[in-house]
Amino acid sequence: MLNMNNSSINVNVTSSNISEEDEKGLDGYQYSLFVANIVICLLNLTGNICVLVLICQRRLLGRTTNVFVFSLAMSDAICCVAAIPYNAMLALERDMSVYLCKGYFYALCISRTAVSYTVILLTTEKILNILHPSRFITAGRCMFFISLVWFFSVAYNVWTVVFYTIYDYDKITYIEYMMDSSKILYGKKCFFSHRFKALRGIFLTIDFVMLFILPCAIIAIEFCVILRKQHGTIKQRFETYYYIMRFIFFIFLVYIICHLPFEIGTLVKGGTRDPNEISGIFYEMSLTLYYTRGVLYLIVYMYFKQYVCRRSRRLNASNSGHQINRIYLELPVRGQCRGLSLNELRLMK
Repeated sequence: MLNMNNSSINVNVTSSNISEEDEKGLDGYQYSLFVANIVICLLNLTGNICVLVLICQRRLLGRTTNVFVFSLAMSDAICCVAAIPYNAMLALERDMSVYLCKGYFYALCISRTAVSYTVILLTTEKILNILHPSRFITAGRCMFFISLVWFFSVAYNVWTVVFYTIYDYDKITYIEYMMDSSKILYGKKCFFSHRFKALRGIFLTIDFVMLFILPCAIIAIEFCVILRKQHGTIKQRFETYYYIMRFIFFIFLVYIICHLPFEIGTLVKGGTRDPNEISGIFYEMSLTLYYTRGVLYLIVYMYFKQYVCRRSRRLNASNSGHQINRIYLELPVRGQCRGLSLNELRLMK
């Protein structure tokens, strides 16, 4: 009898706490951020779908640069597809499904991983073209490595499906479950489950190292190598490929701007459920900045439109042997290369 009274008291206290949280509602800045996230993701999704359609319709995957652009656009599109309904549920204060919760964080982490390692491959391929222009890196090889990146992204982030949830099973009583079993499948918050609290710091730290520290270190080393070898023919190639280096620099700059605050916010916030804490506010703002990555990449593509999404054309047989030898042996003038690498110029008319 005493146990039944205690359980009924617990149910009343729990229900009163839930009603107080529901009546509290969203803060003004939270609602504004959720709406801004939806608008940014809609623009992001529309622009990246246009990029994907353009590449597919014009069959532009014959160039290595377009392979990497396709991977970046696909990453941003997948992130936005999951982020739009998730932020809509938060803005409307509706109960979201546990599948939406897990699917959102899974898509978010896949996007982070794919973008990080695609930027590494893009930088590596372009720098190898500068250092070793005689070694031809085909688009097929780039597709193979990009497919490995996506396979790794899908397999590596499976842990998010297990760790993120909308309700902690260890905090629900049997009577609560019997009164409302939908609590297991629906809720208003998605967070890192407290059941795996001991593993939270380990996995978030591994994520920070694998998805930010390691890519930045690799790209920094590659830039140091290319800067140290600016002498002789390498210096001439660097001046020739100045347009390409600018393209790589802007891609990496957008990556740093959008990922660094988000990675720090994710690491600091962890599984905090209180949105009013400073760490929670910083995380939500950094997440909004993270969503702008795709829009900023679209701006970069438009600025380098004469280099991105161009079709490769092989040399016609009518070209004379003297012209072919000149294209193969001589470096183009900086004003005429228009950002094309030597290997890509060999395939152009």
